[in-house]
Amino acid sequence: MLEEFFNSRAGERITSLIGFVFPFCQANAFFGQQVLCTTENATFNTFFKTHLVNPLMVFYSSPWNYLIIFVFMIALFDICVRKRLPLNLFTRFNIIQAILLEVLCTFLAQAYGQTSFVFKTSAIGELFCNAAYFGIMAAILYCVLMILNGRYARIPVISEGARLNIQRWR
Repeated sequence: MLEEFFNSRAGERITSLIGFVFPFCQANAFFGQQVLCTTENATFNTFFKTHLVNPLMVFYSSPWNYLIIFVFMIALFDICVRKRLPLNLFTRFNIIQAILLEVLCTFLAQAYGQTSFVFKTSAIGELFCNAAYFGIMAAILYCVLMILNGRYARIPVISEGARLNIQRWR
């Protein structure tokens, strides 16, 4: 029964989309405060602060929650690379691609966090935040649209890394 769902087209696409929740949440938790909550529109700021950014920031601020997510991502990566569940190649590729996007988002957030206050408040710091946030969101949107069309998304370095991880354990 479970294997039939994973191998059906709808199950294949839904399972592939689930992995992109992690980079979406992480990008909003780390860069959402600087990007979404600094506009001139007070209603827009309040909406995103109360419904998206603050709940994610509170969740990600706990070291235990962050550790649980990290362990879950490692387990999910291991499951997809070593074929421990009856997932097809399309689903495994997309989940690994989502995990690699999440790793990229974490790297960008940690690099931004290690910079000085002067850099963070400068125009270059704002440009870095906007580029990181909208770059991750554009990659997620592109991947989601390609998955819904039943095609493989091609992101230059990320897709090659996902393909190499899938190919190693076929």
